[in-house]
Amino acid sequence: MAKGTCICFFSLFLLLGSRVMSQDTVMVPLHVRTGFDLSGPVMHLISKNLASYGVLASVDINQNLSVNAGARYTSFSSAVYNYSFQSHGTSFVIGPDYNYIKPKVGLGRYFAGFGFRYGLSFYSQEATGIKYTNSWGEGVSSFPLSHHIGHFLEFTPGVRAELFRGVTIGWNLYLRVLVSSGAGHDLKPVWMPGYGDATSGIATGAEYYVSFSIPYKKIRVIIKPKPVSTDEDNEEGVENPSTTPSSVMGGRL
Repeated sequence: MAKGTCICFFSLFLLLGSRVMSQDTVMVPLHVRTGFDLSGPVMHLISKNLASYGVLASVDINQNLSVNAGARYTSFSSAVYNYSFQSHGTSFVIGPDYNYIKPKVGLGRYFAGFGFRYGLSFYSQEATGIKYTNSWGEGVSSFPLSHHIGHFLEFTPGVRAELFRGVTIGWNLYLRVLVSSGAGHDLKPVWMPGYGDATSGIATGAEYYVSFSIPYKKIRVIIKPKPVSTDEDNEEGVENPSTTPSSVMGGRL
């Protein structure tokens, strides 16, 4: 009985092993990444009215899917002929990224795909010296400092590549849809931190990231299953016993 059980398990092991060996696979490392946005400091050099500093972290779930979370501090000020406006605050985003590059090509080092984020903006705003003109003449008004919570959605196609081991560079385009500024219809912010120009329902732009990555796990990914021969294929490859050379010769005789 024990001998028969051992033979059964040994046969099952050989069967499973043959099926694994019949498939082409590749080992793909999964990473934990953290990085910072270069575009914010560069834009601050161009425009002193806007300061934006962002960080982003991600964890690979499998060869195609990762989960991302980011935080950004933004300060904005604007002074034109008829008003003066200031806002500042911190925003947070979270959501998945999907990589379209095949595992055999990407190998955990390259990304080309898109992401989807949900964003929250905790910010303060105020407007001083608002000048207006109506039928009674000119006047001056202001909005005192107020605190709000805004909501937005973000769609981010982009690419990423490993510059050298542990260091990745890449860029994202973004399209943001304003869900709510949290300030009411009459107090829409000129600039909502994390979103952009909140007088418009859609904001677009680009971000450039440098990231540092650490592999935490390797997974085996099937890239090309090989066909396994079936009993029918084996039967087709065997000659029909009724048509052996001796039977043919006997027919001729």
